[in-house]
Amino acid sequence: MRLYLDCGHGISGDMTLAALNHLGVDLAPFEEILARAGIVCRISARAEIRAGGPGRRVDVTWEDEQPLRHPSDIAAILQKLAVSEAARDKALNVLDALTQAEAHAHGIPAEEVHFHEVGAIDTLADIAGVCWALETLGVSEVTASPLPWFSGSVQCAHGLIPLPAPATAYLMRGKPVRTAAPPANEELVTPTGAALLHVLAESFADGPEGVLTAVGTGYGVRPAPAGLRALLFESVPARVSHQCGGHEQVLQLETHLDHLTGEELGMALTALNALPQVLDALWLPGVGKKNRPAGLLRVLCAPCDGDAVSLAVLRHTHTLGLRRQRLERVVLPREAAVCEQGGATLAAKAYTLEGARYTRPEADSVREEVERLGVGAPALRFR
Repeated sequence: MRLYLDCGHGISGDMTLAALNHLGVDLAPFEEILARAGIVCRISARAEIRAGGPGRRVDVTWEDEQPLRHPSDIAAILQKLAVSEAARDKALNVLDALTQAEAHAHGIPAEEVHFHEVGAIDTLADIAGVCWALETLGVSEVTASPLPWFSGSVQCAHGLIPLPAPATAYLMRGKPVRTAAPPANEELVTPTGAALLHVLAESFADGPEGVLTAVGTGYGVRPAPAGLRALLFESVPARVSHQCGGHEQVLQLETHLDHLTGEELGMALTALNALPQVLDALWLPGVGKKNRPAGLLRVLCAPCDGDAVSLAVLRHTHTLGLRRQRLERVVLPREAAVCEQGGATLAAKAYTLEGARYTRPEADSVREEVERLGVGAPALRFR
């Protein structure tokens, strides 16, 4: 599975964890993992509906007074978590990125950064929780949208600071940004959110590509109408090289037809087969409702050409319904070739099956040759 983070309305640690929770990750086991590592807190997740649609919000609370810790102390806690080595390493890398950013923002060595400067227990839970949740979902790759950037300021413990915050801006270096115009000066991208992207996002793109399987929305503590959307999708295998063969995805379009005349049906098949996007078009005659002569029109195309070919089928048949189904097909290795048939050299298609190579003349080449000879196609094959 691949994950796309739509950060157009911002990203923070709690928003990310909430979005993953909305995708189906139960956070109760992670709360127990924290407890066994000495971090006693409560992670509460609840449904939330805002202008951005239904989503989730996650809050981390604790009873004891929050201690101030150095990054090394936080790293020691992360080392105790009963999570996979891969998830732990990612969490440690996020913590290090966050520490380096805060050290740069305050002009101090990284070892002098305190826990209250990089966040509290909730930030610790967000960092480790996100890395654990991604693994729980089976996410193999994270892609993110360009990040929102706007000029503003916000009041904090250090005074009036520009937005994005200095630590956030430090982490946004090298990443695509877009100008945003929020209704108020709000911190759209937090240092924790930027640190998560810095470590977890393998690439940035304007949108996801693949088969969308689930959408999760995470809202944070700020009252923004929209949140972080996390899109879970499966990759669509690229079209294989027909020279090498392999597996590829195709889209099958089907419709039952009983209203066309023979001439109209023939013209529809001719028009569809002439389209370069159409891989194949097949007509299967039969009997439909009320004993009408009818048939099944089946058209194959690449998934990326689905909309164009669907419109072509509708245009040439005026059917009122069109079924679409994604299928996988096996492609044999093939290549352009020539073959001798009936004393003529014809353009052909060569393919390999079970280690043997076969050659089949192209239909257009056969047609041209029989027209030249003034004979039928079987005569050419039997000569």
